[in-house]
Amino acid sequence: MGKRRVIHAVAFAIVLALSAAHVGVVAAAKNKTNTPKKAVIEEKAANILDKTCKALAALTGYAFHADVTLDKVYQDGSKIQYERAMEVTVRRPGAFKVVTDGDDFQATSVFDGKTFTIALPGRKVYGQINAAMDTDALIDLLSAKYGIESPLGDLLSNTPCDKLLAVAGYYVGKAIVDGAACDHLFFQGKDVDWQIWVEDGPSGLPRKIIITEKKMPMAPQFTAVLSAWKTADSGAEIFEFKVPENFTREDDVITGAKPVKPVK
Repeated sequence: MGKRRVIHAVAFAIVLALSAAHVGVVAAAKNKTNTPKKAVIEEKAANILDKTCKALAALTGYAFHADVTLDKVYQDGSKIQYERAMEVTVRRPGAFKVVTDGDDFQATSVFDGKTFTIALPGRKVYGQINAAMDTDALIDLLSAKYGIESPLGDLLSNTPCDKLLAVAGYYVGKAIVDGAACDHLFFQGKDVDWQIWVEDGPSGLPRKIIITEKKMPMAPQFTAVLSAWKTADSGAEIFEFKVPENFTREDDVITGAKPVKPVK
């Protein structure tokens, strides 16, 4: 896109990973008596979401593949779609590795409980920060201090269904995602709407997620189709970063990141 400035991307600012949605209790709509607002969530939708949240929370180690489609919005009004493939490996409470290969972005992010690293093969550089903490604390640090965040970063979390809220939720129906029978749910939030497809089977794992940033210009979307789930612990060596040959260290790939603010 040349030098046109991106004003918003439903994407990974650098790259973290994916999360499940969560239905919390927030306002639905004002009623005539101005009594406290209450979320309007269909019981079936709430039960199925609870199933996938519990399935995710029960995992101590896991891995999956994600095929991601995302929109980037430019100042001239262009909305361009990009694709990424991601390999995600997580070990709770404090380790993950995400390898991303996309049309617009290639990166590896690694966290071993002590150090967080981002490597950019296209530039042959990597950056690191000290991070003796668990994954949840790291995600909060990256977001608050460096503007590095993901719309689905909670899937790395030790409590994957604790942060996202909804004012309404509905059961849409049955659907097939990558050959798997799923229950399709829709949840409406104040600023963000999302859909989630939960596998209709013993695993109860999410198979597809769509997030719509409805308050942002052009309402960009992020879609992730999740496959090849492996629910087993990975060895510590997976989360060890070894500097590739001819790479140089530039910590500003992390510390120089800034939040992207939409144009009003």
